[in-house]
Amino acid sequence: MLRKVAKKLSYDDKRLRYTQHILTGNDNGNILSTATLNSLMMGYGMKKNIQAAFDVFDSFPELGLKRDSNTVTFLMEILYFSTKQRFGRRLYATDSLRPEDVNDVIGEIDIVLSTMKEEDIEATRQFYHEYVRLLCSLGLFEDGKLALEEAVSNNIKLQVGTIFLLSVQCAHRGHFDMAKDVARLSVAAGCGKQPTLIRRINNLQNQALGVWGKTKEAIDEQS
Repeated sequence: MLRKVAKKLSYDDKRLRYTQHILTGNDNGNILSTATLNSLMMGYGMKKNIQAAFDVFDSFPELGLKRDSNTVTFLMEILYFSTKQRFGRRLYATDSLRPEDVNDVIGEIDIVLSTMKEEDIEATRQFYHEYVRLLCSLGLFEDGKLALEEAVSNNIKLQVGTIFLLSVQCAHRGHFDMAKDVARLSVAAGCGKQPTLIRRINNLQNQALGVWGKTKEAIDEQS
């Protein structure tokens, strides 16, 4: 429901600004709530107006509202939008980001995580999905694995898509052992065994070994 409202708001910048003016004005009546601000924040995110989305995030305390799990989940998703917008990143990351670029995003992630700790906001399975997706876009696969292990230790039933996302991206980058470790988390994460995922990792590994074998043969022939 919140996402549908956000999508309608994101059609037009004027609509977003007008809605924000109405919500945060002195005569907002009973319409101002955490849910309405979440929708407004996500609307700005969908419009790729990242700074405005963060401004809404920062406005919760001064408006007397508590952020919730949707707030931080939406913000992680917005940070993913921001990363793609700023660096032109596709899902399967390359090594084109500079360390300072990655550190900038890590700093923004830390703001969200510290807010969750300070305000005792519970992480949900959807939050972990957005968090892991963002980490993958930065090439931070080990951090993504640690996040999933944290979720499992907190008895959070993860989405099977989250397991697939991290595991397959690890495999695409050649981190096959890590990919298999992530796949093995699926049972503890409440997703059951994933033989299809294991086969996909093995296929990617065999393809990589085949390419390496051909390259090695070519080098040997030239030496």
